[in-house]
Amino acid sequence: MGETIMRTRNLIIILICAFFVGTSFAQDFNASSADISHPYFSAWHPGLSIRLDGRNPETGILGWSKYNLDGVAVLDNINALSVAYSDSTGQSFKFYIAQDAAGNIRLLQEGGISFVKNPPIWFPANPSNNTSWNVQYFNGYERFMIFQRATYPKNAYDYGPYENSVYMRHYWSEAYLGQIVVAPRFGFVQYDGQNISSRTNAALSILEGTVQDAWTLEPLSNVTVTLEGGAPRSAATNASGAYRIIDIPQGSYTISVKQTAYVDYTMNIATPLSGTTTHDIDLIPQAGTISGKITDAQTGAAIANAVVQYDGNESTQVRANENGLYRIEKVRIGKRKVQSWADNYGYYESTIEVKHNSNTTFNIALQPLKGAITGVLRDALTRAPVNQGVVQLNGLESTRVITGTDGVFTLTNITPGYHDFQAWGYGYMFVQKRVNITANQTLNLGDVLLNPVSTLLPEGSDFDFNDGADGWQFQSAPSVFGVPQKTDLNGHLGLSPAGSTNCYGSWESPYIAFTAGRNYRARFTIKSSLDDSSKTPGIRLRINSGDYQSVAVLMIDSRGGGEFSPTKQERAYDLLFTMPATAVSSGFSISFDLINIGTEDDPNAWVYLERVEIDGI
Repeated sequence: MGETIMRTRNLIIILICAFFVGTSFAQDFNASSADISHPYFSAWHPGLSIRLDGRNPETGILGWSKYNLDGVAVLDNINALSVAYSDSTGQSFKFYIAQDAAGNIRLLQEGGISFVKNPPIWFPANPSNNTSWNVQYFNGYERFMIFQRATYPKNAYDYGPYENSVYMRHYWSEAYLGQIVVAPRFGFVQYDGQNISSRTNAALSILEGTVQDAWTLEPLSNVTVTLEGGAPRSAATNASGAYRIIDIPQGSYTISVKQTAYVDYTMNIATPLSGTTTHDIDLIPQAGTISGKITDAQTGAAIANAVVQYDGNESTQVRANENGLYRIEKVRIGKRKVQSWADNYGYYESTIEVKHNSNTTFNIALQPLKGAITGVLRDALTRAPVNQGVVQLNGLESTRVITGTDGVFTLTNITPGYHDFQAWGYGYMFVQKRVNITANQTLNLGDVLLNPVSTLLPEGSDFDFNDGADGWQFQSAPSVFGVPQKTDLNGHLGLSPAGSTNCYGSWESPYIAFTAGRNYRARFTIKSSLDDSSKTPGIRLRINSGDYQSVAVLMIDSRGGGEFSPTKQERAYDLLFTMPATAVSSGFSISFDLINIGTEDDPNAWVYLERVEIDGI
């Protein structure tokens, strides 16, 4: 057999071999002859010299002096010599070489139990010099310790005459040779030169494969794969998750894996007489579930569509249903960081413990994110800050703030969505506009212009927009409508549906103090961006009191022909109205509305208010 350098295990064995003398055991073992001699891989080195200090002829039991050598204790007056070794984990084992009732020498476990892990072993009692004895045991690889009785120079390991010294050396082989039996001739019968007879000469197979996580398919290293049935065999996976168990006799076995944080794995397999069997193993992680309810931390209301995940892994995300309930399946056991968030709510994170095959109830309360509004109240004519101006939302006094000398205001803790922004001051007209608040953002309204109550006189006054909006303010409609585009450049006020077929918005003038009971005419000069008046979006002209009660309304609708609608050429429209007999203290405003509902008109057209002239009649 050619030389093969094989892997070794961290296993130390010390074997003491007895020479039985006096009593002759003339039993022969009827075994077929097989030569299993192998090339040696280590030099001869001194083993333990055997020294006969006494013998009991009547019982045939050897008498030994008690001594210790390399951790092996040999006791007085017993018919067994101990064999001890430790494996790679540091665990120690002890066995005995003992004489059985039939006079055979066998390996026994501590306590006299038959050592089933290894086959029976017999030794010749009185071999000649230079005769080798082979002792075989299994530990993943086959390792043989070769003993030879010979005369060598005495050294520190010698305990007797040279002629009784025992020397040994080792080699390793992947070949499994089955039960190994040395011809059992005891007493003073000469050794017949037959080194070893093999009872089976059994050929063996190999089991190999890869161990991986069943969910991520990532290889798992340092996992012990055990093959049970007969002598237990095991191997640990490498960095690639691969394992390999060799020298397996043909038969039925159970593969088992026990790994922390994974479900125990077992599988029955049958191994062939020889060759390689591949068996890959998917370990299922131990897991539980997380479930609970997500609510508003302030109101306790359920938050639908809130997001929940754990350990920052997007693949684990779920969303709460309409009742705020969520459930995450297949959560690995151990401590997990749960994260949650929702529109208009802050980010949440907390650590929980997940146990195997159990549900962890974890309710989450999200803090709502609030918005804010800021700006400056200014006089519409002088642009001076308005001191002691009043600002509020939705008519709620609880939201009210009063401006200082700089006119600056800030409204905070506003729920996201649409709100009515309202402002006024002593000697100034009431202003209201629709605003949309976004979570965790501040809406800057800039300068909010307040018109003095008695500053604008209706007779002979007009708005030409040459200096901008002249105090007019854009007002968006409720959220059910699209918001139009607007402009106050180039000497006019403009509005466009911007592609929307469901659009509403307006420009509104400052409040004006009209004379009670008097008749007026408001002349609106308007044009559009179209040549075809039948496609011009709808326009509405209004005179409104401070409480939004219309005094006069004029609709300009292109549907049905559009003869009355504006084109690129300027066109004047008169709105006649009479002030109520009782004056309204907050005054009146003028509105230029865009109304585009439906597909009949051009949703990308513009309408422009060029001038407004107000005269008493």
